[in-house]
Amino acid sequence: MGISLISAEFLSFAILMIVLLTTLGGWVRQVTFLGANVAFVWFILGSVGTLSTITFCLLGYALIVAHLRWPMLKPIHTLPLLVILFAYMRNYELLQWFVSDDLLTNIFKTVGLSFILFKMIHVLVDARSKMIRELEFLTYLNYCLSFTTFTMGPIQRYQDFHDQWHGHKKAIELTFEAHLDAVLRILVGIVKAYVLAVWFNDRALQPDTDVLDLSLAGWIVKLYAFYFYLYLNFSGYCDIVIGIGSLFGVRPPENFNKPFIAQNISDFWQRQHRSLTLWLTDYVFTPTYKAMLSGNLLAGSPLLAGSLAILLTMLVSGLWHGTTIGFLLFGLIHGFYLVVYNVWDHTLTRYVGRKRAKQLRKTWPVRAGGIFLTFNATAFAFLFFRLDTPSLFNFLNGITGS
Repeated sequence: MGISLISAEFLSFAILMIVLLTTLGGWVRQVTFLGANVAFVWFILGSVGTLSTITFCLLGYALIVAHLRWPMLKPIHTLPLLVILFAYMRNYELLQWFVSDDLLTNIFKTVGLSFILFKMIHVLVDARSKMIRELEFLTYLNYCLSFTTFTMGPIQRYQDFHDQWHGHKKAIELTFEAHLDAVLRILVGIVKAYVLAVWFNDRALQPDTDVLDLSLAGWIVKLYAFYFYLYLNFSGYCDIVIGIGSLFGVRPPENFNKPFIAQNISDFWQRQHRSLTLWLTDYVFTPTYKAMLSGNLLAGSPLLAGSLAILLTMLVSGLWHGTTIGFLLFGLIHGFYLVVYNVWDHTLTRYVGRKRAKQLRKTWPVRAGGIFLTFNATAFAFLFFRLDTPSLFNFLNGITGS
């Protein structure tokens, strides 16, 4: 079940939370927020979805505590359990290749589970490495279930949530101007998500579109429209929840920074869904890259090790975004883009030097060409993000002539 962020129910709920959470204190504030978050999840998912989601959160907490009590446990011993359970609950399309249809079910399929999984992995890894000093049960549950970031993120770090919740860090300056800015940001987000995004969606590529029936210009326009729709819808949502969170004391992190002006694919992922990029860098790319360099096989090949780590990272990104084969291909395409850019950047720097390469990137033809190429390459990749599986296979069969 979906919920509109401009519905009377949600706006009333948000205003009530802002009032309560800025006036209450101590355990009463904590329990009130938890009750509100559970009620929000229940409204979206119903009884079964809520119970399975909370059970998933509790399992994650139990595994985190187990790691803290028994340091000999390694993430490799426990994370596969969470990932397998997550894949089963989300009912990944790929499971049909390995699991009988009789064992698959849609009953646990919920929204928000992808964000919860990444939050739990972050807490587990950071708690083991002593980067999280205090792991409080109620704060952990509110962190996982917070209604501002439950359905679409951004991915907030536990330390940031904890410090804002307990007043160690300000979510917003205590001035009229800062609060007015938060309200205006909510209004801007509403316009982006419920006015502009709707306009583009009416003209955008739809999941069941037969791309082969469209002219080249027709499907490019529809693909561009989907690209703009996706950005406006997601960034508008982030504007709304960042504004609401700021007003009640826990501000989610920024998630977008003008991705359409990215000059290369690496720059794009530092501007688009930034909280996801930072998470993938810290918990997938960096440990994978370090592990490859520490081994005998790739110790002397940092470029190859980096390329393989990039491909794995973007494969994880694709599978995290959605459950169909199209999302897997979306991740692999972006991995390919990043590898090509990484090799090109390495080659350019090697032959002209770092200083000269930096100067070249600042010239307007290179900047304009980079923006044009990056925009179109990323727009094309969203074709795989948008189409459902039958339409995607129809498209692939058509362009390959099979």
